[in-house]
Amino acid sequence: MTAPTNEVMQMDYQNPHASMPLYVPVLVICNTPDETLERNIRVNSAKKLIWLKSEPEHDGEAVIVGGGPSLKDSIEDIREYQMHGGTVFAMNAASQYLREHGIVVEYQCIIDAKEETAGLVDELAIDHLFGSQVDPKTMDSVASPIVWHLDIGDIEQYFPEDRIKKGGYVLLGGGAAVGNSSMCAAYALGFRKLHIFGLDSCHKDGESHAYSQDMNMFIPTIDVEWAGKKYTSSVAMKAQAEKFQLTASSLKDMGCEITVYGDGLLQTMYNTDYEHLTEQEKYQYMWQFDCYRDCAPGEHMVDFFIQTFEPNGLIIDYGCGTGRSSVKLAEKGLNVLLVDFADNCRDEEALSLPFLKWDLKNKPPIASEYGYCTDVMEHLPTDLVEGVIRNIMESSDKVFFQISTVHDHFGDALHTDLHLTVKPYEWWRSQFISNGYEIEWADDQETAALFYVTNPDRRETCQ
Repeated sequence: MTAPTNEVMQMDYQNPHASMPLYVPVLVICNTPDETLERNIRVNSAKKLIWLKSEPEHDGEAVIVGGGPSLKDSIEDIREYQMHGGTVFAMNAASQYLREHGIVVEYQCIIDAKEETAGLVDELAIDHLFGSQVDPKTMDSVASPIVWHLDIGDIEQYFPEDRIKKGGYVLLGGGAAVGNSSMCAAYALGFRKLHIFGLDSCHKDGESHAYSQDMNMFIPTIDVEWAGKKYTSSVAMKAQAEKFQLTASSLKDMGCEITVYGDGLLQTMYNTDYEHLTEQEKYQYMWQFDCYRDCAPGEHMVDFFIQTFEPNGLIIDYGCGTGRSSVKLAEKGLNVLLVDFADNCRDEEALSLPFLKWDLKNKPPIASEYGYCTDVMEHLPTDLVEGVIRNIMESSDKVFFQISTVHDHFGDALHTDLHLTVKPYEWWRSQFISNGYEIEWADDQETAALFYVTNPDRRETCQ
């Protein structure tokens, strides 16, 4: 319903006595049940409070402040912006932290629905922007909060009819991250120049915030690498950093000027030029766009694959992307394992299926009789093609390949090439033959080369 879409992240645990880490899938869900969110929205929306509405554009500058570790080093910059007329929006307990450092907070922003969040309310902030899904104790902790509503699902069904008829309110983007949504709130209030501080989305020296925040003490963390730098982050922080890129891009398209300060995961993602990203990071970035998900060629070949080759047992979907092929395979009663090097690629319907985050430049730690690899090989740099074929064929006895032989179109929108190895059918055929694999079936189509390839060495070993 109103809760954000669940995500599955992979956490790696390395036993010092093991040769490789254990890969554990972690389901990331909203920290509050849907039923509680529904109740909170109904209760808070029924109160006679001001709802955030759209204001005319103006020349004011919004200073949006999160509580990340870099906030400690940004106090004087924030103070300087406020002295020159900047309006400070502080997230959660960052409000008290700023006030303790002599900075006036015009808006404290809170959207967390947990009951204990009421303890973060700064009664001395000038105004309070509270999401309608917060616990009623949070909403009631100050006299006149301004209510904002996240544009999630069917949220308006929980509003009183008279408020819907009255209109005038806005639904804010940004997902479930308070920093991202606060940028949208500032836009609604007419700000077009946004200065972003303390939205690090990572830890520093073991600390998640610039100040002590006990409610975050036992949240598990993962290691995240971006543009050659490594960060420690919670799965929720990582998701916030990824969604920030989309929110910021949309706001810039609508005329905003955004400057991000500090040195954290979110800032690195935002400030790194696209062409400087690794291939893995490029796809982690692109899977955020719904339009990139529109085309999943492999899902249209599933019926042919099943009818022609009659697979059974485990099927590994190499470079699964949206996972729609695997969903269809599973619906046919087959066991599937999804593999991709971007953990945000799968559609919601595929999140319940087994998944391994893995870069096929390395041999996967798995094995199966059947493999399914569609719309993958053409995305590889040419010098990696032979090695990836070898890694796939050493993991599965029989693999169906669908390989595009034409340039992609989506890359044009991002001013980059996504199909890095555009070669004709015969070139791909030679890649399999020259490396000792047998082609049991093949088809040279107008825009794609199709192969059903077997590995005689693996087949003999298994026998």
